[in-house]
Amino acid sequence: MELLEDGVIAALSAIGLTAVIWVIAGLILHPRRRGTMETIAVIPACGAAEKLEHTVRALTRSRYEEGGFTRIVILDCGLDDEAQKVAQLLCRRNYDVSVCRKEEFLQILE
Repeated sequence: MELLEDGVIAALSAIGLTAVIWVIAGLILHPRRRGTMETIAVIPACGAAEKLEHTVRALTRSRYEEGGFTRIVILDCGLDDEAQKVAQLLCRRNYDVSVCRKEEFLQILE
């Protein structure tokens, strides 16, 4: 019984050590980039915008992993009511995600 307990402890220790080495290697090989210029990812959306949520989530993940841009703007090019609700929910849930109309977009750039 003692041999089994020692084997389980050794296996868990090996798995834990492997996980720690994996995390450290990931931090060294793929560090987050900070201090980039202010850049904006613009998503022109119109109609039902079926892929809007997926696009925003992919850009948010990319922003977190790569740090290439600071804000995400959903450009309303005629969204229907349901897509407007989805866009507003995405703005509430995610940091630095906003919705604007074409007319307001130039003001955001300033």
